[in-house]
Amino acid sequence: MNEFQMSPRTAAWLVLNKFDPKLQNAGKLIDEFSRKTNNRSTVVEISLGVIRNLTFIDNFIALCSGRTIKNIQPKILNCLRTAVYELVFTNQAQYAIVNEAVELSKKSISKKSAGFTNAILRKVVGAIKNNEAELEKCDSRKTLPITEKTGCEFNIDILSDVNKDKAEYLSGAFSLPKWFVEELIGQFGYQQTKSICFGSNRRPSIYARPNLIKIKSVELVNILKSQEVDCELVENSNLLKLNKTGNIAELESFKAGLFTIQDLTASSVVTILQPLSGWTVFDICAAPGTKTTQIAEMMGDKGVIIATDKDSARLKKINENVQRLGITSVKILSYEDFLKEADSKNQADAILLDVPCSNTGVLAKRPEVRFRLNKKQIDEITKTQFELLKLASTLITKGGKICYSTCSILKDENLGVVQKFLKVNSEFVLEKESLKVPNVDKFDCDGGYCAILKSIR
Repeated sequence: MNEFQMSPRTAAWLVLNKFDPKLQNAGKLIDEFSRKTNNRSTVVEISLGVIRNLTFIDNFIALCSGRTIKNIQPKILNCLRTAVYELVFTNQAQYAIVNEAVELSKKSISKKSAGFTNAILRKVVGAIKNNEAELEKCDSRKTLPITEKTGCEFNIDILSDVNKDKAEYLSGAFSLPKWFVEELIGQFGYQQTKSICFGSNRRPSIYARPNLIKIKSVELVNILKSQEVDCELVENSNLLKLNKTGNIAELESFKAGLFTIQDLTASSVVTILQPLSGWTVFDICAAPGTKTTQIAEMMGDKGVIIATDKDSARLKKINENVQRLGITSVKILSYEDFLKEADSKNQADAILLDVPCSNTGVLAKRPEVRFRLNKKQIDEITKTQFELLKLASTLITKGGKICYSTCSILKDENLGVVQKFLKVNSEFVLEKESLKVPNVDKFDCDGGYCAILKSIR
């Protein structure tokens, strides 16, 4: 019997049928259904591609069908969504996309649904004028931006007029909440916000951080290439970009703890902190331990790192990473035990405070976040962030450093929280800060913020 039981398109359809943004379960579903195919990357591409661009796709389906989305049966709708994504955002053959979607409808739903699917997708194909149109030469109302220079041009208006409402235009083009786009325009201006939107909807690259306790970057490149992994060194960094990987978890080099997967922006946080060998470091929001282990590696595994997290279930993941990487300097404690021990010692040289946040800098990797974002949520999150920063300030030695970081790009969660803290804590100074936004450069990255607060009491 064939080990692979279904096509990647069918697997992506099944992912979407079970997907619930409230459960944040896209990754788990992709893992579940991609095992039944011979092409995991296509399952990831279609599933996350649909989720990233869901607002546009649904609006376009409604436009072509003459029906509201609520009036289309969910399984048929997801069949249409996967096909529309490929027709608009990829260069796959139109016939193959439409044919497989129709067959899937027929076999998995009904013959009647297959006819409906075929009719709508024929209208979709007919509405597409040019998949690789130059944006500068096209009507913005008829052209969906795909890259910063090209887009998919249609025969009909599919977006609002950018000259009338820039936030509405970007919201529709990139399937992002309008209030969020308005916040970005107010903070960064229109042109940079547009670039951030591209970065937030990109297909994110995969980067490997070498375990410096065991191996150097150049050595890791050679080992990965010997395992048929296409990779290259990142400029001005010790990280590697993995261009073609296969199943990373099954690589012998990964199992042996030679590297960890980490984004460029996330890896820059510990680099900015610059922990030294022999330090005592508290990592208060540590799970899953990616930055915890990076601290240990930078310290040469010499010193003490106490890692904890309020979510006790996730402490297991920290331990798994520590064990795989062969690190001995990390001590993992429950949050309650950490508070007791930290309070009695009160001697951290540095504290990493990678606080819970809105995740607005990692929308490319976590596309479901865009469905949960709201302004009230941001207000609540900043209260939690401020309280955690207050806690950290009681656990640091004189001259010690708190590294406050988020994977958000919103000022309220970043400099806003830091300034509020400094206003009532004169014994700390802002030593340095860094804000990175999502981009689509050769070495693309997520967005995030980091501030180093030094104790001068």
